[in-house]
Amino acid sequence: MTLQDRIEILSEIGTELSQLIENRDLYDFPGYEKINLENSWFTEEFVKNSFNHYAYLLTENKLTDWTKNYDFSKDLSKKTLGIIMAGNIPLVGLHDFICAYLSGISTIIKPSSKDSVLIKWIINRILKKHKEKNYLIKIADGSISRVDAIIATGNNNSNRYFEYYFSSIPSILRKNRNSIGILSGNETEEELSKLTDDIFLYFGLGCRSVSLIYIPEDYDFNPLFKAFEKYKHLIYHHKYANNLEYQYAVNIVSRIPVLNPGNIILIENDKINSPVGVLHYKFYKFAEDIYKEINKNIEDIQCVSTSKLSKSFEVEFGRTQYPELNEYADNIDTLKFILTL
Repeated sequence: MTLQDRIEILSEIGTELSQLIENRDLYDFPGYEKINLENSWFTEEFVKNSFNHYAYLLTENKLTDWTKNYDFSKDLSKKTLGIIMAGNIPLVGLHDFICAYLSGISTIIKPSSKDSVLIKWIINRILKKHKEKNYLIKIADGSISRVDAIIATGNNNSNRYFEYYFSSIPSILRKNRNSIGILSGNETEEELSKLTDDIFLYFGLGCRSVSLIYIPEDYDFNPLFKAFEKYKHLIYHHKYANNLEYQYAVNIVSRIPVLNPGNIILIENDKINSPVGVLHYKFYKFAEDIYKEINKNIEDIQCVSTSKLSKSFEVEFGRTQYPELNEYADNIDTLKFILTL
């Protein structure tokens, strides 16, 4: 199959995802209940949000504009790429698969046990449209071995295992990262509303989720807390509510001051990573000090949400969970990595 054939198949998938948002009884869709049973963090609201994003990305125009900057002349069918996927948010591993699929490389996929229903369903949808033999794409039940290259995403502990086990082959190995937000104190209601998406979407479980915000001294939290009301319904999710209650109790017992607008607690802390239900904040006096800290911790930061864009790792409020096709995790060009194997 040609690159154009693959682009057309992926654009059909984008159309199907868009249709599924309105009608769940299409395309052998397993249903939101089955998805949620496997991973209770995958609510219908957030699965649909992921569908909507990929429906936006997987159009013929966007896929063509993205791929025209790469050389697809190399035959990679004799090489095998392994992809070990994470499962923290719905379809988090799909972009890696899309890169592999477009390249034509033989691929073995190890889905996360937390996101196997969704990812298997969407890959099988692609295979049904694929005109070549399906052995080029396999889903592994056990561990992945005998591959020429690997893309593996996991936490810091699994990353150490990946580094050891796949040390002899080309690799992209990803570990824990989080995102931060920078506020000036002059944000509009719309900007603060968009920032809440960066914080609350997917319960804050994504590597692009904002878990630490920098705020100016004497910051007025009231407009921010009003914006948080957009996601007040999250407290009715049992796991999120349990985390929120636990974190509040632990910090109160430890005599750590907390701010509690109702659906998240805020703690003054400069750690980039925060527990579910917690948002860290840090005061600043000069913006230059923030960037010194960012540069010092750049390996732990996925992106920075802000209103004034001046750095390559910065994105506008509300966009951290909506990367474009050419915005790669950890700023490593996944498609280029595969095409140059």
